[in-house]
Amino acid sequence: MNYVFNYVILFVLIGPLYGQSTLHGLEPFVIGITTPDSLNRFTFQEQELVVLKGTLALPCTDIRIFQTQTVRTQNTTISNLSLVFYENRLFRITCDYDEALQNAFIRQHGQGEATTTTLTLCHEGGPSKRLVLKSRNWQQGRIQALAISATGYNDRCQPERVSRLTIASQPVTAITSECDLDQLDPYVDKIWKNR
Repeated sequence: MNYVFNYVILFVLIGPLYGQSTLHGLEPFVIGITTPDSLNRFTFQEQELVVLKGTLALPCTDIRIFQTQTVRTQNTTISNLSLVFYENRLFRITCDYDEALQNAFIRQHGQGEATTTTLTLCHEGGPSKRLVLKSRNWQQGRIQALAISATGYNDRCQPERVSRLTIASQPVTAITSECDLDQLDPYVDKIWKNR
């Protein structure tokens, strides 16, 4: 009888934890846990060294980026996935945010906080052209996720229509803010700076 009572108490105490959202990355890639050695070298390709913003040759030697076109997880397929490591620990995940991933992510973490930002990036001799950034933000502890849909004209005056998801450790993002990671998602910093 005591065993049954102990299990009931344990379930009452621990049971609610399993129903809560835990923002920690995209399965199986876990912020602060996943290392480059754990990646499949046939799937992921290491990219060139990242440099300091505003320079051409000063490398951020503690940062490594691995990319793949697609990877299948338990719940969905992730496209254009970039994993960014600082001192060989995953601190940032960036990928395409298609409808299947959006549905899975919202189902697991809720709707998030929605915002819209309008930027004027294109001034090519005529009227200014705008870029509309619609974003959803999720924050849990020190990990932040940001989904951005960009529609309009980019800074090269080219039509732009892209949706990306970035999940990152905020403390490590602050430490590495001088490193140029804009090629992964050029709009993340614009949204995070406006928050």
